[in-house]
Amino acid sequence: MEGNTMERYPVEAGVPRSSPVSPILFPIYTSGLIKWVEQYVSEAEGLSFAYDLGWVATGSDVNHVVSIHESCAAKSIEWATRRGLQFDTAKTQVALVTRRQGHSKYLRPKQTAKIRVGNGSIRFNAQATRWVGVWMDAHLTFQEHHNRCTKTARAEEARL
Repeated sequence: MEGNTMERYPVEAGVPRSSPVSPILFPIYTSGLIKWVEQYVSEAEGLSFAYDLGWVATGSDVNHVVSIHESCAAKSIEWATRRGLQFDTAKTQVALVTRRQGHSKYLRPKQTAKIRVGNGSIRFNAQATRWVGVWMDAHLTFQEHHNRCTKTARAEEARL
């Protein structure tokens, strides 16, 4: 300014999840993401609520579902990079849900399957995954959600 030069300082941008504007800004920033990824990965469907994003893919083979999710992750990161955004891929969770009876053979590959997300990889969550406040297990029995809610309620009751 006026011929004077100052030192450069790094500028960090972003909104913490605890910020009251976070649930408003996140959907604004990511408004075109789901439609864009679905154009490239037609077998996936995107879901978004407040500051959570999710991809749903169906298939009869674990490896096929893994490849769909890897494509979704790669396209999501590409979309964000083009816009100067960055996802915290360390917070990524993956769940495999099945309706099959006698599903042990179907779920066995789940133990070793990994989904590449950015420079890392994520295993399927063996117990349950929390999304939008609901705990979902691999069989959608919601037993894990019930157990956790009951435990919390008992703890609150004990405090009273």
